[in-house]
Amino acid sequence: MNISELTLVQTRLNCLISQSVTAVSRVADMLLVSFGDYELRIQCYYRLTENGAILLARNDVYQPSEKMWELWRAMGCEEDCIPEDFRSDEPGANRMDECLERLAGDLTGLTVQSALVNHLGDLTLCFATGATLMVMTDTSGGEECWRLMNDASWTDDLVVYGDGAELQRAGDGME
Repeated sequence: MNISELTLVQTRLNCLISQSVTAVSRVADMLLVSFGDYELRIQCYYRLTENGAILLARNDVYQPSEKMWELWRAMGCEEDCIPEDFRSDEPGANRMDECLERLAGDLTGLTVQSALVNHLGDLTLCFATGATLMVMTDTSGGEECWRLMNDASWTDDLVVYGDGAELQRAGDGME
């Protein structure tokens, strides 16, 4: 990311300072984090940590939930053996949905204290609770990694790719 892109991204990110997380959800493996009128859509690798523990990470969407493990154990399946017909995209079947449900139950203190981006486009949000959301660009090309939106007051979204960043008219490039 060049210096003008870095400045653009950091300027937009500063809008998140003092904003509280109002909702967390997912679409497939994309994490959606809402801060009132702002929404962060993360399509690359991410993880939320607190007190030395990972609270959720992108790959959790591909891992069975504890409820699935309990069901399989009750059916007599071997421990740590995932049945071939397991579909992680079914609601509640994966660990991510459990993590998001737990997190959504208590968003207290998830107020942004700092929002920083580095020259690679990696994002770090530090919260008042001590939690940290790390977003790591995970492509060397022009694929979208994350997007910051505010439909209430911006006519364009901030989009960060593996090879740079730009403002994109709201709604463009989104399915």
